[in-house]
Amino acid sequence: MESKPDWLERIKLFEKNLSRAERDLLRYVNVNPEKVLIYTQKEFAAAANVSKPIVISFFKKLGYSSHREFQHSIEDFFSTHIDSYRASQNVKNKFDNIEDLIKEAFEVDIRAMERLSVAVSPDSVTRTVGEILNRRTIWITGPGTAYYPAHYLYQRLRRYQISSMFVTQDPTHRIDELYPASGNDMMIIFHYTEEDKWLSPILDFAGKRNIFRVLVSAIIHPRYINESDVFFHVPRGELNFKNSMALPMAFSNMLLLALENAGGEEIQKKLKGLEIARSEWNEFLRD
Repeated sequence: MESKPDWLERIKLFEKNLSRAERDLLRYVNVNPEKVLIYTQKEFAAAANVSKPIVISFFKKLGYSSHREFQHSIEDFFSTHIDSYRASQNVKNKFDNIEDLIKEAFEVDIRAMERLSVAVSPDSVTRTVGEILNRRTIWITGPGTAYYPAHYLYQRLRRYQISSMFVTQDPTHRIDELYPASGNDMMIIFHYTEEDKWLSPILDFAGKRNIFRVLVSAIIHPRYINESDVFFHVPRGELNFKNSMALPMAFSNMLLLALENAGGEEIQKKLKGLEIARSEWNEFLRD
């Protein structure tokens, strides 16, 4: 039996047929798949601020015969995100004491980590760390809460004597910092904001300069994938704990571990040199 195209495949096939309102609806779905799954057509239209006929036209243009088939497709494609939503509802409705809540708070992130370990492509990780080792400068940015995994990666890369630059949060000075970047460099972008107006200029700028682009995002969208050389879908830890950046932080740490593995003896020499420098620094402080 021939399998039906998944959500991403349908977008690639039919997005060009969507109206402006339907494109806005598409963005709403990609940002809020867990809500779309439980909404009726009427609730979906109200939440997305469109009419019910636009909702119907939207899923029919994407090749779905019914709203329920559309919801099933969303559930299948965004399973890690939606499973998190269900787990968060269990926390909210079921647990009424701190002990059980603490236990669940850890367990939902552990389950999400297990799903992420299956979803992340070893080939993509290998390609990414290979580029890190061979590029002149690694430019890293992450507005909003993405600051935490982005800054962590930037800071730790320096332990290996890898030249890394952190692009600050201030959009007015972003180009002042980025303009020295060239085709010898690499850019790693963490995207965890609902609005993405800042993202396209960075991807476009890097693309025109032949900078190798790695995008880490909680949102899957064909444009993000097409405009990056490597794309990683890394959702947040859990929906009810949505301010948690457990998975993106773990992902940054995983890249560093993979880098140490790929770098071999050369990386180990640099880490040993760091320990010697720390000892010397501590002696200076004691004097």
